[in-house]
Amino acid sequence: MIDLSAYDLDNDSVLEMIHVKYNAEIIGKRMFIKYDGKLKQRIHRRLAHSAETHNPNWDVDETGTCTTRNRDTFLPDVGIWFQLVTKAQRVTPIKARCPLPNVWIGVFFNRDPDRSHALSNIDLIQRQNLGIEFVCIALPFSTANFPQNPNPGAATVQATPTANQNSRPTRAPYIIHWNANNVPVYYKMSWNNHIILRCGWALDFNLVLNVLAM
Repeated sequence: MIDLSAYDLDNDSVLEMIHVKYNAEIIGKRMFIKYDGKLKQRIHRRLAHSAETHNPNWDVDETGTCTTRNRDTFLPDVGIWFQLVTKAQRVTPIKARCPLPNVWIGVFFNRDPDRSHALSNIDLIQRQNLGIEFVCIALPFSTANFPQNPNPGAATVQATPTANQNSRPTRAPYIIHWNANNVPVYYKMSWNNHIILRCGWALDFNLVLNVLAM
């Protein structure tokens, strides 16, 4: 996190200059530089491809810059816009006020500060934008071998939420899907399972688990 209180963040040109130089989120007077290794990036890419395959008319991006009404800028790991944003919003997303996506997918390692930053972003945005569908995927922060799929090629089935919905799972991988009332619903990520999002897309857990098992 970098303190930007010395800069004129009311100037769109300053914000665009920062955006060009850094892959960063600017929230209030603080800048959070986004760094993702190849494992996360591969997961982002596979999720985005799956969403585009589900609905080719969607505008799907990985870490596409978008803004809130109070000029905070965010980089959802995968964002789904149901309609293509304008050319200006794609070229100069801060100055042209690229809107937040209709579906926001975050991917984080199950440890702080990665986890706390991802969840605090969602908490902040939910206060202003009640219509966004949020999903977070927690990954184990480990270089140990991940178990292979015991039944590859099997059809996936709908996942069941965890029994204790009052507390977040302690061990990753798991998924958080906020329901229509913005209440988090937790799922342990098991092979050959999926969840159906409100937008209609079936999020296949194998997309993530296959990357972890590589």
